[in-house]
Amino acid sequence: MKDFLTLQFMPCHRRRERSLVVFGKQFPFCYRCMFLLIGLFSAVPMAFFSPILSFIPSLLAGVALNIPMLLDGFTKKKQLRVSSNPLRIITGFLAGFGLAQFTVRVANTGAELILHCF
Repeated sequence: MKDFLTLQFMPCHRRRERSLVVFGKQFPFCYRCMFLLIGLFSAVPMAFFSPILSFIPSLLAGVALNIPMLLDGFTKKKQLRVSSNPLRIITGFLAGFGLAQFTVRVANTGAELILHCF
């Protein structure tokens, strides 16, 4: 139960220099993971507006919002530059929002297909 409450199941490196520290206590995951989750949850209202958006533009937007995080991670891994916490916050939020957009659109389309078959 402690692993669940401290979010130990999340695949995050939890480095102190890349995590939020409040009153000497380190947050259970890094800035990028934290804002990825915030992006996911902030996209919940998209579930209500998703039928307004057409399928292809919605999917493209979801994928495009993940590209900054991929570029940040790739260029950092190849040691082309150094990433920063503000950049991790922005790319994490965009990726979370894009992932939610993609998931909501695919789920809505899948539900529509199933309902039209019966």
